Amino acid sequence: MTSIDPEAVEVNEEVTRDWARWFWPVLIVMLIVMILLLWAGQRPHPRASSVRARHILITFNANDAVDRSRALQRATEIRDRLLKGEPFDKLAKQYSDDSFSARRGGDLGWAERGTYEKEFDTYCWQAPVGEISDIIQTKHGFHIIQVTDRYISEAERYEQELEERARSAAGAAGTSAEDSATPPAAKVP
Repeated sequence: MTSIDPEAVEVNEEVTRDWARWFWPVLIVMLIVMILLLWAGQRPHPRASSVRARHILITFNANDAVDRSRALQRATEIRDRLLKGEPFDKLAKQYSDDSFSARRGGDLGWAERGTYEKEFDTYCWQAPVGEISDIIQTKHGFHIIQVTDRYISEAERYEQELEERARSAAGAAGTSAEDSATPPAAKVP
């Protein structure tokens, strides 16, 4: 028969109690780290304004009218499917000729103003967030664009506010100048 050594049982219980004592503090630290990582992974707040967009690119040979027509027809069909509610990322993975963004559902990531070609960039900065664009042509081909987010820096907001104030002041000055230029007899009561 084997006998159980009481000292061995006591040591085993101590080891278990030591491990259990660290369980909750370690769990709390892990939760705090996870929350910080989630918070840090959110929308960036860079100094410059930036936009996040995704697109589907249909390329064509610029010297071949038939190829251009085929690409335009294909882009039109894809856009119609998007407007009917099909997922953008699914169609981008399936049809986009931009291998870099197609793998990510067409996502181009964050980009500052002036990063893209003029037509593409203009749409990204003027379109409402979430809207599907008309077909936009650049030297790369036909694009269907959706702006997913936009960040306007504090400096740019301040500039826009100053421009708006200047326009309203110029409009008010122009109105009062017109009033003073009109003879009193000609004013309609």
